[in-house]
Amino acid sequence: MSDHLVAITGLNLILYQLDRSREVLGALPISMVCEIVSPKKSVVRDLSADSFQTNNAKPEQALEHYLRATGHTQEWRSALESDEPSLNAAEILQRAFDWPDSDDADELRGAPQELMDRLVEKAFVRHKQHVGKVHATWARLIGLSSRRSSRRVRYAPTDRLLKTLVVCCVGRRIEFKDFLIELHQRYGLIIGDQQARLFIDRGDADQEDFSDNARRLEERLASLGLLKRLSDSCAYVENPFQRDEVA
Repeated sequence: MSDHLVAITGLNLILYQLDRSREVLGALPISMVCEIVSPKKSVVRDLSADSFQTNNAKPEQALEHYLRATGHTQEWRSALESDEPSLNAAEILQRAFDWPDSDDADELRGAPQELMDRLVEKAFVRHKQHVGKVHATWARLIGLSSRRSSRRVRYAPTDRLLKTLVVCCVGRRIEFKDFLIELHQRYGLIIGDQQARLFIDRGDADQEDFSDNARRLEERLASLGLLKRLSDSCAYVENPFQRDEVA
């Protein structure tokens, strides 16, 4: 169970970072288009790669938006209209972000906009060394992303992560279509055509593209012993740790 705890914790931390970025940017809810690996290139693969790149950029965009929001305050406008705009602007940034260091005279040189640009640039450098690595690095480590059969990184969950998702989302058993809904509602994962309605309605993909993607997931889960088809229209995903319990 420890492997499942590590994977699901990593996924939730990724989602937390992306959701905080969404709140700052005022963007739509976070979604991840997941390709269930196909033997050949597909529309879903391209959309998945686009989804990955969009989400990967969100934390840095949110950081810049948060910093530059200071430049839209009345306090900042008053500083620009003062007799010493650079000094007053620097004091605002120092109070808000503990920058610039008043002991470093070089940091205080330049117009207010130059100070703001310098702050954003320095924040980007530190962000890319630390928090900016969370999405891409953790997604790869928990098996959420892959570059397999492609030059671009995209969301393509591994068998290990799929098993973790089953363990976390399924009590004893659940219909496959409901499992897809649960993955979307809980984690923003888009796999089947019902969850991909936005892309289908605006013409980025056909319904068949995502139906095939869902079918590949069904086959993957069956091969892992996590899904049983009882009839042509009824397939159940089963939790391997609870399948023997009495319903």
